[in-house]
Amino acid sequence: MTEPKWLVPLVAFLLIALPVVGLVLGFAVPALQGPQDTKHLFVFGDSYSTTGFSIHGDAPSVHNPLGNPHFPGYTTSGGRNWVGYLIDRVESARLLTYNFAVSAATTDSSIVHTWAESAVDDQVDLFVQHVSNNSWTPDKALAIIWVGINDLGHPYWDEVVPPIDRVITRYAELLEILYAQGLRHYSLLTVPPFYKAPRFVGEMAERVEMLRQDIRAYNNGVDGLFKEFKASHGDVVGQVFNTTPSFETALSDPARFGAADASCVSLDGANCLWHDNYHPAVTIHRLLAEDLMASDEFLR
Repeated sequence: MTEPKWLVPLVAFLLIALPVVGLVLGFAVPALQGPQDTKHLFVFGDSYSTTGFSIHGDAPSVHNPLGNPHFPGYTTSGGRNWVGYLIDRVESARLLTYNFAVSAATTDSSIVHTWAESAVDDQVDLFVQHVSNNSWTPDKALAIIWVGINDLGHPYWDEVVPPIDRVITRYAELLEILYAQGLRHYSLLTVPPFYKAPRFVGEMAERVEMLRQDIRAYNNGVDGLFKEFKASHGDVVGQVFNTTPSFETALSDPARFGAADASCVSLDGANCLWHDNYHPAVTIHRLLAEDLMASDEFLR
């Protein structure tokens, strides 16, 4: 069917005029976009990942990939965290992100208890209850899990031995639950050298060394469980992503990133590598997001 001759110039006029009218009258006119893939990112973790998402708020959409709160969310970085940087930089697709991460979360609060409102096992339950049957497909979905800092940190401050074996066993069980819900692509992030945070300045060297060894043991456990997980499920793809280089890039040369030293704190996340005495600021989050994107084709 041939369009009327007057229709083409009218459409062209509207494409130009509508944004201008919107600015004058104070309403936003959505930008017209070409076809794009929509991908889903599911994040499970603690304060190093949280953006303050609530499953009972607005769902992620092309207008706000975080759903709620508004981008970049409520973070512990002073600005965007690595989740926000991923959303901002993944240009090949709309990355709709369900970020279940909660500050102070451990893998399972019955193993290592904190004041967190939920542990990662609770976050997985929320995923199963509310998101697992939503409109996403396994080939367009990625689960990122970054947990373990509090599983090791809280025992450190309580001066007890961390139950690493029990935590790793529970971690493996949670992967099986996610697999049963259809997820096939995973990035498991290792525990970074958080003993280099300002909070540890002045701590006894012997205790910090024990924590460093605990981190190594935990990360080795995550690497082992994922190898077993992949071996038992031939359709699983993904990686254990080493977060340490992203931290060390900044901490080994703070001046390069405008910081006075490797332990200064800036609440707005600027001019220092730490937002507070325990949480990395925006620079480290940006570096981590860049390294993560480079390591996983799904994010490019």
